Amino acid sequence: MPVIGQLACTEGCLSRAQSAVAAALWHYTGTPIARPYYVRGCIPEPDDAAVIVALWTGPSAREKRNLFLLVSLVSGGLPVPPRQVVAGLIRLGRGTHLFGSVGRRFDGKRLLDGSGLVEGEGQPCLCDGAAEPPRPRGFYFERPGEPRRYP
Repeated sequence: MPVIGQLACTEGCLSRAQSAVAAALWHYTGTPIARPYYVRGCIPEPDDAAVIVALWTGPSAREKRNLFLLVSLVSGGLPVPPRQVVAGLIRLGRGTHLFGSVGRRFDGKRLLDGSGLVEGEGQPCLCDGAAEPPRPRGFYFERPGEPRRYP
């Protein structure tokens, strides 16, 4: 199982990081993030300071394949910026990547360690502890056209 780091700042920072990654990945539910994969979901994992990114090959693919990647949102105690997560997933289309299993399952499929996609430094925590309007921390399409939102 991958070692997921702990944030050096507030608990609300994790929620903000998950919301920001979900918002950044929402665009790729309708356009491929890395051919042939579309984003099917961004599920928050609050106990692990991570998200599960669900990818699928889309409705027109001959073979329907799903990938579920556990992606850490912490690097060196700092949050990983959403653009770093998106860039890591875009790189999937540029080569062969090997992912190890983390020993868990989601939606009946093996959960793969995708933390290597977001290697590098986190960004300084910008949380000031102020309340922020609640935004969804994630989403998942269990059925096409019917997203489940994670508050």
